[in-house]
Amino acid sequence: MKTTLFFSVLFAVLFLFPFEQILAQDKSPFEDGTVWSLTFVRTVANKTDDYLNGLANTWVASMEEAKKEGLIVDYKILQGNAANKDDYNLVLMIENKNLATFDPNKQRDDAFDAIQKKVQDKMGDEFKTTVANYENIRDLQGTKIMREIHLKK
Repeated sequence: MKTTLFFSVLFAVLFLFPFEQILAQDKSPFEDGTVWSLTFVRTVANKTDDYLNGLANTWVASMEEAKKEGLIVDYKILQGNAANKDDYNLVLMIENKNLATFDPNKQRDDAFDAIQKKVQDKMGDEFKTTVANYENIRDLQGTKIMREIHLKK
C-alpha cells in the first residue's frame, strides 16, 4: 500500500507538474518582450532645457555608443508635465534585450566604463562641469525595471 502511494505521488510530481506549468504558460495573454530600465527625474523650475542640453552631451552620447556596441537595444527620453510638486517630468528609458543583462558582468561593466571615459575625454572639463551641475537642476525620483509585453490576439 505504501509503495503504491509513493509511486502515485512520485508520478504526479514528475509528470503532471511540468505539464501544468506548460499549460499555464500557453494560457498567458502576452509574450515577453525587451526589458526597460526607467529613471524618473524632476527638474528644477525653468531648468529642464539646461538639463536636456547636458544630457545630449553626456547621457545620449553614452547611449549612442552603447547601442553601437550592442550593449543596449535602444533608449528614449519622455517629457511631460508633473502631476504635482513631487512628481517627475522626465523619464530616461534604456531598452535591454532581457533581464540577464542586469546580472553582474565585469565585461559589460568595463565596456560601459570605457564608453563613459571616451565621452568624458571628448568633452574635457565640460563633462565634469555638466555632470556636477545636474545636482543643482534635477532630482532623481527613482528607478524601475519593467518588461515590455506583447498581447496575444
